[in-house]
Amino acid sequence: MRRLIERIFSREIGAFRRFLTRWRKKPSSMSASPSTSRRSVTEKPSHSPPKAHHPPPKAHHPQPKTHHPAAEKGSPKKAKPPLRPREKRVDATSQKKTAPRASSQKKFPVSPSPHNKRVASRKSSAKPNRIAPQRGKHLAREIAKTPEDPFASTVGSAVFHLVLLLILIPFLTPQPSPPPEPSRLVIRYIPREESQPEKETPTPEKTPPEITEEKPVLPVPDTEEISDPSPPGNTEAQTQPKVFSSDADSSHTPTGRTGKGRVKALSLHGGNAQTESAVAAGIDWLIRHQSPEGNWAPERFDKRCADTENPCDGLGYAEHQAGITSLALLALLGDGHVPSASGSTREQSAFLALSWLIDHQDKTGCIRSAKGDSPRNMYDHGIATFALCEAAQLMRDPVIEKKALLALTFIEEAQQPGGGWDYFPSPTLRNDLSITGWQVLAIQAGRKLGFLPSHRLTEKLNRFLQRSIKPSGRATYADRGRGRGRGGYGIDAVGLLTRIIHGESPHSLQSRQISADLLRHLPAPTEREDWDREPQSMYYWYTATLALFHVGGAAWDTWNSSLQEFVLPMQHTVGEQRGSWDPDPNWIGKAGGRVAQTALGVLTFETYFRYTPIYRQLGSKP
Repeated sequence: MRRLIERIFSREIGAFRRFLTRWRKKPSSMSASPSTSRRSVTEKPSHSPPKAHHPPPKAHHPQPKTHHPAAEKGSPKKAKPPLRPREKRVDATSQKKTAPRASSQKKFPVSPSPHNKRVASRKSSAKPNRIAPQRGKHLAREIAKTPEDPFASTVGSAVFHLVLLLILIPFLTPQPSPPPEPSRLVIRYIPREESQPEKETPTPEKTPPEITEEKPVLPVPDTEEISDPSPPGNTEAQTQPKVFSSDADSSHTPTGRTGKGRVKALSLHGGNAQTESAVAAGIDWLIRHQSPEGNWAPERFDKRCADTENPCDGLGYAEHQAGITSLALLALLGDGHVPSASGSTREQSAFLALSWLIDHQDKTGCIRSAKGDSPRNMYDHGIATFALCEAAQLMRDPVIEKKALLALTFIEEAQQPGGGWDYFPSPTLRNDLSITGWQVLAIQAGRKLGFLPSHRLTEKLNRFLQRSIKPSGRATYADRGRGRGRGGYGIDAVGLLTRIIHGESPHSLQSRQISADLLRHLPAPTEREDWDREPQSMYYWYTATLALFHVGGAAWDTWNSSLQEFVLPMQHTVGEQRGSWDPDPNWIGKAGGRVAQTALGVLTFETYFRYTPIYRQLGSKP
């Protein structure tokens, strides 16, 4: 590992070593380089006494190289030259040792001697070789070794500097300021403080009682007009904070589904005697075609017709029996009929339907169309949970509340990882906005019971709604599988209703844009044949009615006028079919049949007194 690092960073290590060598070098002692020291050693003998004092040597000249022809002829090999390098090395060492003596002879001259003559002759003969031999390579201390792979060294240097730069960037760059948190309007329910009578105390003078004004309460969207949402005996509802409230301020939002509150709501929101007659006729038809078990069988409700010669047509799919029964029960509850086993005919009908739903709820909380291992459908379960929560609000029965909580828990467990819901509760990675809309209605009904959803469910739902509904308000039916990427004003109405119920302001730019687009597609019963091209249906009219009712203003007035002009006359007024609506001539009508069509029609014309517009709950004008 050490050798690999030295090879890669050899250039930087060599530069660092050269820097240390220069820094440690002393200027006084290291002034002379090795080459100059050698020159001084070789030049010192030049200061010896002149040659006049020393007689020239007689026969001590260096012998030139001689050739031996005889040897060359006898052997092909060349003769070995004399060992000159060894003699030179000996002379060099002798020169270094005798150099101080030469300086001493300069100070103290002596007479030449035969030994001195031999030394002088050797010096004179070795004079041409006194120059230091030229070095073929640089010393290791003067230059670093060249790396074996220059490319690897360059890449290593680049990586080293890049890592160093990444380490220094956080210290050199200032930290960005955190973005401001998005503002959200959270409206919590504050229970009305009931004035308790003061204890009578004997006073000499009678003082008039003080009149205290009650504080207005700002409720949260999608609140049905029920006087008190907190039933007795629910400890969880008492400990958890209320998020949705009922119509606390009766001066602005009339309460109740019967009596004077209903009459006032009809006058405020555009209802009239014709809409009331349509609701009553629709409720009567539903009760006449209810099964003795309490459900509405979409595939055989015609068996309940009194006129056997001319029975009703428009059968539906038996697999959606739970959802269709729940729609009929919601219509009864919306008309103000509280389930009771010993009440009026309509109350007994609602009680039978509620008992049938509870009887078809399994241990996990799912409400199925049939007992046993029948398929579980989130369309049916969402509508059934919605009806179950609303019945619990009206009955104030702890047993019904427990069943509603179990159904709400199943909705939370069936949520897809993407934040929405699909046809089936198992993870499919598909998110359907139409199915999600019914689950949101059920969750909001559970809030009024005090059953608040978890933070995880809410965050996932928010992310899904942001993905499926664009900033312009255009919605997408699904993100995977059937209906992937498909849009249209039909699903736009579902998206607007879901967003408003979930907390979107009815006065936002998105709400206004979609409201204007829905007004360009008013109810048109003659355009229901091709649903994929024109999503005109009773389901579209119901969702758009709820959405524009919460928006209010001119948009609601325009839509309500068209609704009463085109949809109200579609209800049958004579024969066995009186009070019902014919199924839509598309696949939606075939699935729900006449029972679902009639129940949705009744719910549509109950909007005037069943709900309080959100703009009124917020204290704003439409």
